[in-house]
Amino acid sequence: MKKIFNIMVLLILSCSVLLGQRDSEVIKKSLKVNDSSKEFWFAVCNINGNVDVEAYNGNTIEIELKKQISARSNADVKTGMEEVKMLISEGDDFAKVNFEFPDQQIREKDDPLDCGWDWNGKRRRSKYSYKLDYKVRVPEGISVKISTVNDGDVSIKNVNGEVYAGNVNGDITLENIQSNTKASTVNGVIEASYTKMPTEFASFSTVNGDILISAPDRSNATFNFQSQWGKVYSDFDFDSKVAPKVMKTSSGRGTMYKISNSNGYQIGEGGPSFEFETLNGDIRISKKK
Repeated sequence: MKKIFNIMVLLILSCSVLLGQRDSEVIKKSLKVNDSSKEFWFAVCNINGNVDVEAYNGNTIEIELKKQISARSNADVKTGMEEVKMLISEGDDFAKVNFEFPDQQIREKDDPLDCGWDWNGKRRRSKYSYKLDYKVRVPEGISVKISTVNDGDVSIKNVNGEVYAGNVNGDITLENIQSNTKASTVNGVIEASYTKMPTEFASFSTVNGDILISAPDRSNATFNFQSQWGKVYSDFDFDSKVAPKVMKTSSGRGTMYKISNSNGYQIGEGGPSFEFETLNGDIRISKKK
């Protein structure tokens, strides 16, 4: 029995070594917003971690970042705590939160809101891992562009301006929104609830996951569905099928015709265009309760 007990202790100690050391800190930052209309954009570019955004009746952006560093040694944890830093850039009509990590180089783009990184091939790979979890409060009238990649979900609530949300390995939840929308992930579920319909467009795409939308009753809109293996469910009665669009292009080899919007349906008099695309997932449109 004593021998078995000793073996169990060794196993526990081994697991502790594999798990390594951890440290974390909470960073807070407040940004003044002079224009609280939808023309002002706030963006978060994340890679590992959650991003939760909630709108409120105010004129500042309140950022709370929980930074977590894991490594096998305290020295590597300390290095990570020093090297991983939150970056903030501001312009007349935008504010953007990014982060600095020596293994990656920020790729400059023409659009200051775009996110992009390249691996830093001149540096030996860091011996620590990081996770950045954001909780943000924004003025309710502005527009937001929020993204993460791994080990986290994107949640956006009560934003009245436009909403762009991106993920790769995680879900996207959009609650009580009312303006133009873009949401895409690869491995995750997309949920969106509208207090009223957007004026122009909404698009949703995922590869492995469902798309779940709720909208006010008696809504006027046009819906287009694309799903390889999924099904479409709706509480709404579609009034008519939208005629397919035929696009013609000519070249030296002849004329090519492409048919799009072959699965389009209209509610009421039509209106904003809703685009849905899945591979392995269902699409469900419900009346908002």
